[in-house]
Amino acid sequence: MTFDLDPPALRACAAAVADTGARVVAGAARAPAADPVPRWATSEALAGLAGATRTRLSALGVGIEDAARQIGAAVDDYQDADDRAARRLRDALWR
Repeated sequence: MTFDLDPPALRACAAAVADTGARVVAGAARAPAADPVPRWATSEALAGLAGATRTRLSALGVGIEDAARQIGAAVDDYQDADDRAARRLRDALWR
């Protein structure tokens, strides 16, 4: 079984995913608060919903950024394992 990986492409993917997460977090922070005027019977519920939506979007953006970090960490782990395997093979061949 062959397993090929393109670390630079995966790092670019991780950067794009991180950028998406940052944009989601920034967008949630920029979302306007619910306008309480005119005061309707549902105004309080709307304000609560708007706040909960901002909170959830922010958490989602943080989760996306975390996924990007995990992609980067997986690439690092893969490269470390590949280097160790190459070193073991080289040592075995040169004994």
